[in-house]
Amino acid sequence: MALDISFDSVASVYDAQRAHPPAVAAQIGRALAELAPPGAPLLELGVGTGRIAIPAAAAGARVVGLDVSRPMLAVAAARAAAAGVHLALIQGDAQHLPFGERSFSVALAVHVLHLIPDWRAALGELARVLGPGGLLVQGADWRDPDSCVGMLRGRLRMAVMELLPGSRPPGAGAAVAQALGRLGASTGEPTVVARWSRPLSPAEVLAGMAARIDAETWVLPDDLLKAALGRVRAWAEQQWPQLDTPQEVEHRFTLTVSRFA
Repeated sequence: MALDISFDSVASVYDAQRAHPPAVAAQIGRALAELAPPGAPLLELGVGTGRIAIPAAAAGARVVGLDVSRPMLAVAAARAAAAGVHLALIQGDAQHLPFGERSFSVALAVHVLHLIPDWRAALGELARVLGPGGLLVQGADWRDPDSCVGMLRGRLRMAVMELLPGSRPPGAGAAVAQALGRLGASTGEPTVVARWSRPLSPAEVLAGMAARIDAETWVLPDDLLKAALGRVRAWAEQQWPQLDTPQEVEHRFTLTVSRFA
């Protein structure tokens, strides 16, 4: 049983979970702008609040951002205006892209493919609008799995599965790469385009989960979240006697490029 998510309900807290430090955002934006031919539009699937699209536009990319959530798009429009950059924002369904064949040479997807109900259909649509030689760029945030963040998120998943047997978060995993191969795309190795670290205490991670800032909590009903957090906090108190003590957490952002034959 997959747990569903509506991004309308998390638009106001999305950046608190996913925002990058300004210098890191600029690095990511430059890396993306370099992948798009000069003057060619770059399609971002699931543009969200513009946290990737705005730095890319600031670096010179012509970004067309598509998202199913109107509240997310409203946040993106406001943030783009504040940053003084232009985004072409469109509300639409990734499973039925409102673009013609070969409309783009580069498309970007960051933490979104696995959330699309029929993500295979979305990949087929991307193959159609990109055409032969087109690039699909998948971006991903990485946090040290051995850090307090990684361990607490793992414990939360474990607690949810214990409380709700048979549940699983939305996901596609390695099946995405296999599906891309069947569509004729060759996929390279992930490239790290930014590294950074910041101090974070276990208490802050737990507070973020309770406030639904952490993405792991977005799909959980209130009663399930409360029960799961009780188990996670009990485990954390045994793991770290001083929950308020900050720990350095390493972060990376990677890009993985697939080229359609």
